[in-house]
Amino acid sequence: MTHIIFSDYRHPAAEQAYEIAWDFLSRTDAIRDEFEACVFLAQRITVMVEEGHANRIRMANRAISEYQHHVEEADDYIRRGGRRAGGH
Repeated sequence: MTHIIFSDYRHPAAEQAYEIAWDFLSRTDAIRDEFEACVFLAQRITVMVEEGHANRIRMANRAISEYQHHVEEADDYIRRGGRRAGGH
């Protein structure tokens, strides 16, 4: 698996949070598409930094949770044959 790097010059904890999240997701084989996971984690962590979050562990845990939820929603969408919940 290729290692994709993320850095946010505004806050060093952001890079650490990304590394923690990436490492966890990689070790649990949760990453299906490396580029998509990289973009997803980078966007989520960037938003957290912009919201004023500074704790790298909290940011990493939140990013992991949101990524796992994102993957579950995508799986559900595929299982429903491309239909949104509620049949629409």
